[in-house]
Amino acid sequence: MEVFGLLYYHYGVILCLALIFHAIVTKLAANKKFCPRRLPSGPWQLPIIGSLHHLLRGLPHHTMRDLSARHGPMMQLRICEHAVVVVSSAEAAREIFQGHDAAFEQRPSSPGIDDVYAGHNKMGVLFSPYGEHWRLLRRVLVTELLSARRVQAFRRLRQEEAAHLVSSVVSTPPGQLVNVDKALAEFVAESAVRAIFGDMLPDRAAFLRMMRHGTAISSLFDLRDLFPSSRLVRMLPRSQRMRRHRQEVTRLIDDILRHHEERKKAEDAEGEQEQEQEQEHDMIDVLLRIQNDSCTRLSLTPGVINSLAMVLNLTSEIVQHSYIRLFDKQSNVPQPFIGLQAYAYVVMGARA
Repeated sequence: MEVFGLLYYHYGVILCLALIFHAIVTKLAANKKFCPRRLPSGPWQLPIIGSLHHLLRGLPHHTMRDLSARHGPMMQLRICEHAVVVVSSAEAAREIFQGHDAAFEQRPSSPGIDDVYAGHNKMGVLFSPYGEHWRLLRRVLVTELLSARRVQAFRRLRQEEAAHLVSSVVSTPPGQLVNVDKALAEFVAESAVRAIFGDMLPDRAAFLRMMRHGTAISSLFDLRDLFPSSRLVRMLPRSQRMRRHRQEVTRLIDDILRHHEERKKAEDAEGEQEQEQEQEHDMIDVLLRIQNDSCTRLSLTPGVINSLAMVLNLTSEIVQHSYIRLFDKQSNVPQPFIGLQAYAYVVMGARA
């Protein structure tokens, strides 16, 4: 028995040594084949969270400035599961976007943004991968939806909304303050919604509240942005709320698309002899016309039209904040706006 036990012991030792030798040889072979990437230096990291603790000391752009002054114009950060390279010099940024633009063509995304704005397999213009589909969507935006001819076609709509804005300001009782931010927000939102959806939106106020809610929840902190591979994080209630919001917006825009298609069929059935461009009352009509065009190479599915409509409505919020910022500058430095103010008084007096 002792002989057999000693024999098994020797066999076990030989097997362990063989496994260790195989692991060492495999590791050495992998190191020879693998060429490590030359990454820039960066601040020290902690397990799991990486460099996240460095970004919690203050405002992110101030923290990035301080870290770049210490580690150079290019530095590496690891934020939980994401490894990023931060570029903080004009020369390096010019080299990236002019000399190596194809290597940095992919757009950053996050699970929260995907739940609210992307969806539909990321086929929207804002978050779709760079390629033929994205170039065709961009061409549709530039040449069809946001062209000079299309902007001129909606001039009457903007004039109506501007006249409504001026009349609401004129009708304000003397001595009562006017909420300029709210008035400008309503002006931009109404103009954008009418240009995109026309008069087929039953409750504009509810739709605008829904879009503002989506923008708010997509900009909040989301653990899925830091740990996208974690199944436990995906089960959080906030993730479910984002999905429900996207489903509500999708259902509403699908109803609008159906109403537009029914109106188009009714106009065709009446045998109107108008030109096709004159029948396009809003941007949804333009997208439906492109969808039905057999010559186009772009497949505008309802999901893609949904994403385009949401992106167009999102740009209205950017314009809204630009207007508000302009009036804030006017209150701080009023001299450049004296001529504009005099012109506004003349127009308001003529309209009154």
